[in-house]
Amino acid sequence: MKSRIKTTIGIVEHKDISKFKTQKQKNSAIQQGLEVAEVLEAKILIVTDTKETIWINALNGEEITDEKGRIVKENFDKNNADLAILIEKIYDSLDKENSQIREPRLKDPTRLAKSIWQDLWMAAGATPENCLYSFVELFIFKYLSDLGILKNHLSYANLMQIYNESSDAEETLSYYAGTIRKEIKKLFKPSKKDNTTIINGTIFVSKDEEAVKGYGTVFIKILKKFGDEKEGGGELKNIDRDFKSKLFETFLKESISKKNWGQYFTPLRVVRAIAKMAQNEIKPNITLCDPACGVGKFLLEPLLVDNDLDDFFVVKNGKLESKIKLIGIDKGFDKEEQKTIILAKANMLIYLSDLIRKNGGITEQFSELFNETFELKTKNILGTLRDVQYENKIDLILTNPPYVTTGSSNLKDEISKVDELKKFYTVNGIGVEGLFMEWIIRSLKPDGKAFVVVPDGIFNRQGDKNLRQFILDECIIDGIISLPLKTFFTTPKKTYIFAITKKMNKTERQTTPVFTYLVSEIGESRDTYRFEIEQDDLKNAVDYYNLFKGNKLGFAKINNDKRCKIQPIEEFKPENYWSIDRWWTKEEQIELGIVEEGKIFKIEEFAELVSDISETMKDYSGLLREVSQKKKIVNNFREIALSNERYFSLFIGKRLLKKDLIKISGNIPIYSANVKTPISYHTESNISDFANNFVLWGIDGDFEFNFIPKNTPFVSTDHCGAIRILEDSILPEYLMIQLDKVKHKYGFDRGLRSSLKNMKTVSIEIPFDEKDNIDIEKQREIIEKYEYIASLKSKITEYQKQIEDLNVGVGEEYPTKLKTINEIFDLKVKTNTSKFTKAFIEENKGDIPVYSASKDFESVDYGYVKDNLQGIKYFENCLTWNIDGSIGKAHFREGRFSLSEKVIPLILKEEVKDYLDIFFLKYAIESEFSKHSFGYTNKAGKSKIQHIKISIPINSKGEFDLEKQKEIAEKHRKMENIKRSISEELEKISGVEMDYE
Repeated sequence: MKSRIKTTIGIVEHKDISKFKTQKQKNSAIQQGLEVAEVLEAKILIVTDTKETIWINALNGEEITDEKGRIVKENFDKNNADLAILIEKIYDSLDKENSQIREPRLKDPTRLAKSIWQDLWMAAGATPENCLYSFVELFIFKYLSDLGILKNHLSYANLMQIYNESSDAEETLSYYAGTIRKEIKKLFKPSKKDNTTIINGTIFVSKDEEAVKGYGTVFIKILKKFGDEKEGGGELKNIDRDFKSKLFETFLKESISKKNWGQYFTPLRVVRAIAKMAQNEIKPNITLCDPACGVGKFLLEPLLVDNDLDDFFVVKNGKLESKIKLIGIDKGFDKEEQKTIILAKANMLIYLSDLIRKNGGITEQFSELFNETFELKTKNILGTLRDVQYENKIDLILTNPPYVTTGSSNLKDEISKVDELKKFYTVNGIGVEGLFMEWIIRSLKPDGKAFVVVPDGIFNRQGDKNLRQFILDECIIDGIISLPLKTFFTTPKKTYIFAITKKMNKTERQTTPVFTYLVSEIGESRDTYRFEIEQDDLKNAVDYYNLFKGNKLGFAKINNDKRCKIQPIEEFKPENYWSIDRWWTKEEQIELGIVEEGKIFKIEEFAELVSDISETMKDYSGLLREVSQKKKIVNNFREIALSNERYFSLFIGKRLLKKDLIKISGNIPIYSANVKTPISYHTESNISDFANNFVLWGIDGDFEFNFIPKNTPFVSTDHCGAIRILEDSILPEYLMIQLDKVKHKYGFDRGLRSSLKNMKTVSIEIPFDEKDNIDIEKQREIIEKYEYIASLKSKITEYQKQIEDLNVGVGEEYPTKLKTINEIFDLKVKTNTSKFTKAFIEENKGDIPVYSASKDFESVDYGYVKDNLQGIKYFENCLTWNIDGSIGKAHFREGRFSLSEKVIPLILKEEVKDYLDIFFLKYAIESEFSKHSFGYTNKAGKSKIQHIKISIPINSKGEFDLEKQKEIAEKHRKMENIKRSISEELEKISGVEMDYE
């Protein structure tokens, strides 16, 4: 079908030189041209004799001026390639009132995208994801049409003309599907590797490439919006840069299935922050990779940071040249997953739109560039992880890889089947993120850099100690930036930006410090709305990081930002937590606003935490099921005593006094009863041979263990025992598990010392295989299970602490009146003195419970005492407040009881007891007192609390509202019960004794 639309942009009035000399001749030529232009409805008149050219606005007869107001004098030469760009700029600027070339007005079609999303969703009931794909397809169609790539019968204007003439929406949709869409796919050919191109909407066009019947009306409605300036449409040549990036977020944050967002989106602010951190590395002739590329922002946004796209892509003599190698890889097997790569290619088209507009005749070359840049892996469940050919080949990696634990054992099973992969993946990190971290490091060139978004698990899990050691062996740690919770659409998980440089030589030892920074806000609200906010710590973090890079050793001296700390690399031991937040005290975090003192959490925030706990437990549940299925049958476990000199040699160290330690300064760690952390460093060791692996144990204390690998010097004191493992087939990690398993059997603790003599009585179980050799494979299986369980229990402990400290509000506003503590309670009533000791209570046993400053309401850890003892104070049916110990807890005690000196009674004054509910006061006190930094160094005594004010609900008459108090107290009670139930369930999991065999 031929085009039904023809537009005259301008006319050229060509004159002989002899007839274009005088001003009169020139005016005559202009007048003649204007008359023709009026008939043809042309905007531009060009009058020339090839030596001189006059540019006229045909709408008003004025000469055309450039952006600075100077008359345009560019000579008209049809062979000048830049002339088309000038004519386009002039055409876009002219109207009856204006004859000056304007800077292109950037279009932000975000409003259009939101409006069309509603139309698509209402009409088709499709998922936001599918609405996004269909919007992008029609956007690309209109965009290519406005750029002049789709011309004549393929243009938007022609398609609308077809509808205007026929009023047949279904026929118009059929023409689009059967003609225009197929031509777009010819211009931008599918990749030979994965068969994806730049469009793949499924609402209007079926999988068989046919128009979907019944959708013509909404198709036309949407097309009209694309052409309507009032709707945010109109001409789309000059698109606002932010819209190119925000287009995808506009749709995805409407999604009901938030769990799916993560495969597409790292928030744009995080992408740009990472790009600016890496700005010195982004230059021509490098290889830039994102191994989990989603819609490609980590590859495209960095090209615009202190750069111009012309630095990386140029067209010379009709040939597109790329000066940078971009590698974007993603995994997917079904149609839904494949659309991420299609969106990435569409995104790249939008980013390169200016270059495409100027070179519309070489779309096939741009198509090749898109296909070479982005690849979908569909032939293997490993996806990117199967591509080990990039080892030592990539200059820069920017990425936010997936972080899930469930399913990772399936990937490891697949790896175990291929020798090449087994040699590549040797670390055995937990989860998919562990595999990706290893891939990233191995794929970097020596001196290559990576900026990776990682979850806290990599930094904290005991099971990832080997991964952290691998990072230290292979890389220089440049920096870690802590991101706030809910930075990402998909998850409330804690995440970090991790900056590393691959060592030039593996023997190189890092001596430079590590940049660390705590971010509270990222410049936008951390919810689905993503409103812009003033506070942007992430920008400051990036600025400071870039300053740090140039002066690593001296930066700490000039750093004046309390959110920034420069940590010595010695803090980053593989057995330590690397979550940097722990290096700021609670007081520091309160000052910075990272922790809000006395914050009352909304019920929705509590629900999010519960949801996060549930999801985490579900992940671990699936992971443990997978691990449990990989069970090697071993029937031959033998008990071997630690005194067996074939396998072990036990000894203790020499006594070192504090006065001796002051005089010593070396680099060999000294271990004492705390075997996990050196007490100091020595210049020489008391041990001469380090050819074996060692396991240390603490003789005094809680019978803890540590593993020292062979060829690693250390010093042991007389409070530290050492087991030299004489047989390499006994893995030290396995030995520690066995020791942990039997410690309750032998009863070693602070009461029973694990002396050298007592330790030699200990026996452990060692697996042997069918050839009567010690079974290393079985040991590794047990170690893997143990580390998963240890990681789970560590996470449970973290959650229990969060729940314990959580102060949940009931989410209701009501009129209140303020009353101070000393107006409500009789603070003249005193508690017992320090003479009321446990020993006294033991001598005077009775039936009256004595409560101390415990957080546990039911705990009677002081014991029971006789009633009516002289000099002892007793109380009945009142609140109590802990001034020491577990400060912050108020308890209502029923019946008769007594208190230790660390607890004070809060007895209602007679004049208020009929108007105030005691249980409301309990929760109100705990909530209010939490805002006052009470702690071990700031005791919550009477003098400190007496003037604190409590908000008490009142009715319309201004009287205390007793019913409202009871209602609020009941809501708080329910919240406390929920918290208690969750903690109890977590404790059940944590307290389970495991059989790892």
